[in-house]
Amino acid sequence: MRILRRPVHGHHGRLSTATIRNLHRLKKKMKRKRLRKNKQKRPARNRQHRPNNHSTVTLRPTHKTAVTRRLTVLDRCKQIQINPSNAAEILLRERLIFSVEDSSGRQPLTQEEVVRSNIAFGCVPRLDEAECQRSLCYNLYYRTLDGTCNNLFRPLRGAAFRPYNRLLFPEYDNKLSEPVVSRLILSSQKTVQHREYNALLMQWGQYLIHEMAKTTLVPSANFKSNRCIRVSRSSAICGSGKQKPRQQLNENTNFIDGSPIYGSSIGDLHKFRDGKTGFLKTVFFNGFRLLPFDTRTCRNAASCSAIFVAGDSRINLFIGLSSYHIILTREHNRLVSGLQKLNPHWSGNRLFMEARKIVGAEVQAITYREFLPKILGNAFETTVSQYRGYDPDVDPTLVNEFSSAAFRFGHGMIQEIYLRLDQHFRNSSFGSFSFVEGTQHTDRLIFGGGIDPILRGMMILPVKRPQRLTKSITENMFGNTDLGSINIQRGRDHGLPSYTRFRQFCGLSRANTFDDFSREIMNPQIRAKLKEVYGTPDKVDLFVGGLVEDPVQKGFVGPTFACIIGPQFQRTRDGDRFYYENPGIFTRAQLMEIRKSSFSRLLCDNGDNISKVPREAFRIGQITSCAEIPQIDLTKWRE
Repeated sequence: MRILRRPVHGHHGRLSTATIRNLHRLKKKMKRKRLRKNKQKRPARNRQHRPNNHSTVTLRPTHKTAVTRRLTVLDRCKQIQINPSNAAEILLRERLIFSVEDSSGRQPLTQEEVVRSNIAFGCVPRLDEAECQRSLCYNLYYRTLDGTCNNLFRPLRGAAFRPYNRLLFPEYDNKLSEPVVSRLILSSQKTVQHREYNALLMQWGQYLIHEMAKTTLVPSANFKSNRCIRVSRSSAICGSGKQKPRQQLNENTNFIDGSPIYGSSIGDLHKFRDGKTGFLKTVFFNGFRLLPFDTRTCRNAASCSAIFVAGDSRINLFIGLSSYHIILTREHNRLVSGLQKLNPHWSGNRLFMEARKIVGAEVQAITYREFLPKILGNAFETTVSQYRGYDPDVDPTLVNEFSSAAFRFGHGMIQEIYLRLDQHFRNSSFGSFSFVEGTQHTDRLIFGGGIDPILRGMMILPVKRPQRLTKSITENMFGNTDLGSINIQRGRDHGLPSYTRFRQFCGLSRANTFDDFSREIMNPQIRAKLKEVYGTPDKVDLFVGGLVEDPVQKGFVGPTFACIIGPQFQRTRDGDRFYYENPGIFTRAQLMEIRKSSFSRLLCDNGDNISKVPREAFRIGQITSCAEIPQIDLTKWRE
């Protein structure tokens, strides 16, 4: 039927009302037909994963309808935010998953910006603003890299590039010589090992503190003294230390989220992520899949200065720590491969964010199920307690006393000698290595059989109790550096009050004499040394007094450190909206799979050739085939 473009002049002079109505109907019919035809021509990739609450929205909307569409999606996400307990199921069912982080609502900082400010001004900037509603659908389902918008009402809580909190008001004062305190009281040639737990426990603790804390140091001037230990101050936040006490910046997120692997800034992500794919960057070198490094710096075993690149620059401190980074990076890429097979239509962004979300959950599960109950012993139930859900009123920000003193107890778990074992758990041909030899020597990993021999050695090596420091720590680390002295000075640099102040804070008895320490420090020789060095109980440094306390029952730390560590991990968990057990973060089926995760399984899945592990990774003995260790079923992530 031909559409008439002007009135037909006949004896009537105009079209009838019925004819005009039929013409309008025909125009609408042809328009719908044309839209269907255009829709069929549209490439499939442009129609995938476009959140849509209304099926009537056109695929090529005008600007006006596009704005309306975004507002509709945002309004729906606001509804989900009101009752988020089933958020994961709803967001997935209604296809409201946004996998691209939008940082336009804030000014994200990078590590380079912090370094440049530190060099130019002697202080570091802090993140001061964040807007969450613009990307609400993303923020409901995924973490931001810098931790902003975890708390949708207080978006800077727990974020990177923010100051530490404090339990007690800072006290800055000149005290005694650190090396005298460290070597007279803390250093010991005698090693007391634990009968039940292995060295993997120590290494998880070092990785974990890098998850939660990082503080930049002030660039040091030329240092020529041979009598003093060079200790750089922690950089202050710009503007602090004048009218108000000096405050330090935490460059990492305060959450347990995999930040040593992924970094804590969207501006740094390109260093670790493999282009637009979902994978993290790796290199294949000397027969091993490793983290990125400049292979030109590693021609052979005799000439290798390789520096691995990761989300946390401290990866190269010790080859045991480097091994953990490699395990977790491989786990991310293993998850991406599995998810890609199940969901070939997912974009690189979606694959990356889903794998990152799972890795963060695995690290949380290992920390709260396997690590902390062993460290805190009976104090775990009273200081961390059971999980009761996310509380937006809880501030997860790390306290300075935790990062600058209490959680440094792990330095006392470092041993002089570490083993390398082959797949039969016999001594490897590469031999054992001292802690000093494994410090800042990635070549001993690359040309020493890779990560497997190191990890097997830690599986059977009993972990050291932390109440004393080895000679490697107090005399030989990084040349002649005394790590015990550095820890003492770090506490003073950060203005931490004395050990006796924290005893009172934790509900222990007031100490007027050194014998008043006897319930927590039963060894009279230690109390005598404290008296010899400090003279009065009120001068004892928090790190020193807390470290030499006798451990709580079934734990590794004394009551004062347990009082600082336990509540911090409770706040870190309860103030984290993305804690893996919080309803709505994973679907119910996915959560059941996450609960199967274990460090033993991570070792099985991501070692080069690890076929046997302890049934419980941090416990000595019970070496079990990997086939008997439960594993996550990724089909619960199929869409």
